[in-house]
Amino acid sequence: MARRIAAIFMLMLWLPTTVLAEVPPSLLATPAPASAPAPAPAPTAADPNLPLVAGLGAIAGVVGFNLLALGLQALPGGFAYGAGAVVAAEMSVAMSRVYAVGSAVAGGLAARWAHGQWPEEVDAALAAVTAWLPVDPDLLVAGIGAIAGVVAFNVLSAPIATVPLAGGLLAAVPYDIALGSRLVAGLSVVAGALGATAAYDWVTGHASDYGRAAVLAAGALGGIAAGNLLSGWAGTLPYYAGAGQAAASAATTFASASAQAASRVYVVTFGVMGAWAADWAWRAQAAPRMPAGPR
Repeated sequence: MARRIAAIFMLMLWLPTTVLAEVPPSLLATPAPASAPAPAPAPTAADPNLPLVAGLGAIAGVVGFNLLALGLQALPGGFAYGAGAVVAAEMSVAMSRVYAVGSAVAGGLAARWAHGQWPEEVDAALAAVTAWLPVDPDLLVAGIGAIAGVVAFNVLSAPIATVPLAGGLLAAVPYDIALGSRLVAGLSVVAGALGATAAYDWVTGHASDYGRAAVLAAGALGGIAAGNLLSGWAGTLPYYAGAGQAAASAATTFASASAQAASRVYVVTFGVMGAWAADWAWRAQAAPRMPAGPR
């Protein structure tokens, strides 16, 4: 089953690129008929506020999903639990999603801010890296910062608890629930970030490049899915109350406390790597093609 899913995933990545590569330039240049609707506005210059908007939207997407699907018990703070409560698996992984995304957004924004303060030697090293790995420098810096942010959160919170402020003892988390939670995190982050970007554009009149945004979102989701498949299976989506208990009845493998904390790092790392890969493919596709030399 895992091989079949992986094959479908690879086909989804390969097919659009192949189709675009085979489209004749003359077809792409064909003018639209007079009755065609007006084209969408071209993307405007980069807005320095967009990373913050998208980051806050990503956090809002995760928190919003938790509230709508699982209720107040899925939010950190413990105010939805009484003394001696046991926090169900789907609730503890939901809280972990908030921590993972929040720390990743904070780390990414901090890295982008620090990028402008770095000495010239660091910028030269970054240029050397992007020459070898053709990824947008801002995306590269933000991704590294996101990974560093979630790692820092795990290190700082380890003396307190696996899931700080959970509100009670944590029920055992089936491993497939932990994997499924990563997919939920990716989907809610993408929905929140794109929704916040669209709202910002509507209010300010800015025109974002939604084609590239969609590619990066698909890359991040593909990276998370690929990371899950490397573990042997995609996981079970914990999108309703009781999902953890239902999975536990058939589970043979449970995530340890350290594995639950590591899952926060895995989801951010694989999502970042997927976005980097998608950006590389996007830039390669958009680059002008060199004419073939004499044979």
